[in-house]
Amino acid sequence: MHQSKALRCLLCCFTILFLMMAGFGARASRTAEESNGVRILLSNLGLEERIKIGVCGNYTIQGRLAFQRGTELEIRLTAQGIVLLYEGMSYYAGNELKLSRHRAEAGEENGLRLQEGLNLYTGDLRLSSQGGALQAVLTSPIEEYLMGVVPYEMSDDFPLEALKAQAIAARTYTLRNLKPGEPYDMTDTTNDQVYYGLNSVKVNAIKAVSDTTGIVLFYDNALAQCYYTASNGGFTESALNAWGRENIPYLGIAEDRYDLENPLSEVRQAAVPGVIGDHSQLNPSLLALLLDKLSPRLEALGCSSLPEDIRIDEVIDIVPHTTKFGGENGVMRYLRFDLKVSGKTAELPDSEVSFGAAAPDEAEAELSGFKTLPEKISVDCEIFPDIEAALNMSINRNPNELVRVEKADNGFRVLFTRYGHGVGMSQRGAEWMASTYGWDYQKILRFYYPGTQLSEADTSLTLPEPIGRDYLTTPGPVPTPTPRPTLMPIEPEKIQGRLIVRVTGIPVNSSLNLRAEASLSSEVIMRLFFGQELVVVEQYEDGWLLVETDVIKGYVRKEYVNFD
Repeated sequence: MHQSKALRCLLCCFTILFLMMAGFGARASRTAEESNGVRILLSNLGLEERIKIGVCGNYTIQGRLAFQRGTELEIRLTAQGIVLLYEGMSYYAGNELKLSRHRAEAGEENGLRLQEGLNLYTGDLRLSSQGGALQAVLTSPIEEYLMGVVPYEMSDDFPLEALKAQAIAARTYTLRNLKPGEPYDMTDTTNDQVYYGLNSVKVNAIKAVSDTTGIVLFYDNALAQCYYTASNGGFTESALNAWGRENIPYLGIAEDRYDLENPLSEVRQAAVPGVIGDHSQLNPSLLALLLDKLSPRLEALGCSSLPEDIRIDEVIDIVPHTTKFGGENGVMRYLRFDLKVSGKTAELPDSEVSFGAAAPDEAEAELSGFKTLPEKISVDCEIFPDIEAALNMSINRNPNELVRVEKADNGFRVLFTRYGHGVGMSQRGAEWMASTYGWDYQKILRFYYPGTQLSEADTSLTLPEPIGRDYLTTPGPVPTPTPRPTLMPIEPEKIQGRLIVRVTGIPVNSSLNLRAEASLSSEVIMRLFFGQELVVVEQYEDGWLLVETDVIKGYVRKEYVNFD
C-alpha cells in the first residue's frame, strides 16, 4: 500500500521519538546553567517572527527530536507559540524551544548557521517569545565564543601579539561579567562585545584565542575589569571619569603615544587661518561663535557690539585648557582664541572718541571706519558642545574626545582624537606596539592594565554524549536540488582598465552578503553567489571593498573574493 508524504513524516517522527528515548540518557537534557559556557543574546540577527536554521552539527531539540547534518529548519512565532517547520511536519514547542549540541567527530563542523549566514554559531540555541518577537540566546563554550569575538573587535590582519592581547582582555571581560541570575550574560553588540559567530577564514584571530586558551588577568586576587577601546586618542581615560562609578587603580589616565603614532587611529581636524583678510576664510559657524563672544568685550571698550561692526584680523593663538575632570591631562573644557580685532567706534562731529571712553549720545554720533584695537582680545569657547558642533568634529556619541592644536603654515589645525570610551587597552595602540615596536602580548597588557597579573582559568566545557550512530542515520528528507542562479553581467567597457574580483571565498552552494554600507551590521541588499565577478570601485584599509556590477553597487569583505 502506498504511503502519503504526511504519513511517512508521522512515522519518521515516532521513530525519532522512540530512538531518542532508547538512545539518550539524562545528559541529553543538560541545561545551560549546568555548563561552563557564556550566554549571548543574538540581537544582531534582527529577529521578529521567524528564523531559518541550518543544522551543521549534532543537535537535538527539546530532548525529543534530532535531524541529520545539513538539515534546514524554519521556526516561527505564532499565536499558539513557537512552531518548528520541517518537511511538512509542524512541531509546537510552546513559549520556548532549545537546540542542544552534542559532541561530534574531530574536524567536523558542529554548529548552526542562522538566517542563511555563512558564520557558524557553536553552542546550544534557546529561542523564546519575548514581547511579540523571537529572542535567541546562544550558550557557547568560552573559547569558541571568543573565536567569534576577537576578529570583529580587532581586525584579523592585526599582528598576532595584538590579537593575543585582545583575546585575553575579551576572555577576562567575559568571565568577569557572567550573570547567573539573568536571562543572558552578554549581548552581541558593543554594549558588551561584538560577536558574529565562527568564520574559519579568520585564522589569525582563531590562533590568538587558541594560543592563549584560559589565560586571564587578575588584580588583587580577582578577575580584572578589562575594558578596551578602539582608540584612546593619546591618553587612556579613567573608568571613574568615563562612567562615574568606581575608581579602578589600573584604569587611570596615562599617556599613550603608541595610539597617537598609529596613522589609522581616528582623527578629525579642521583648519583655522592665521591672518584673515576676509571673513569668508573662517568657518561660518566658528565665526558666528567668536563674534558672539567678542560682542560684549568690544561694547565695554566703547565700540559697536553689532557683529557686522566687528572684524577679526588675525588668529594669534589657539589653546585648549582646563580639564573636565581635573588634573593636567584628559578631556579639556575650553578652547581659548587669542585674536587681533578691529571695531567701529562712535564719533561726534567735532571730536573723536578713543577706545575705552564712554559712548556718546547715539542721536549725535556716527560710526567710524574699522580701527584696530591696540591689544589682543582672548575669548574662551566651550569645546562641548560649541566647538565640536561649529567645526563638525564629533567622533563619539559622548563628549569625550581629546583636543590638541598644531601650528600650520597658514594658521592652525584643531584636531579631535579618541574613538570609543578610551578606557583600558587601545586596539590601535596595541596594533602599533606589536607591528612597529615588536611588543609581545604580555608587554602590551602590562602597559594598559598596570599592576595586573596573568593567570589561568578553566574554560573547558564537556558536551553531552554524541548522538548514537543509528540515531544519526534516521532517514532524512530527500534533498531538493536548487538551480544555480544566473550570475549578474558586467558590460565589457566597464571592465576595461578596472580591477576585477571574483567571489570564491565561500562554499560553492552558499552566498556572500552584499551590504548597503561598509559594516557587518548594515542591510544586506543582495546575496552574491560563487563565481560572481565584481568591479572594484574603491578599497578601504579596514578590509571592505566597494564593488559593482551592471545592476547593483555595494560593499563586501575582501577575504571572500579573489583578485584576478
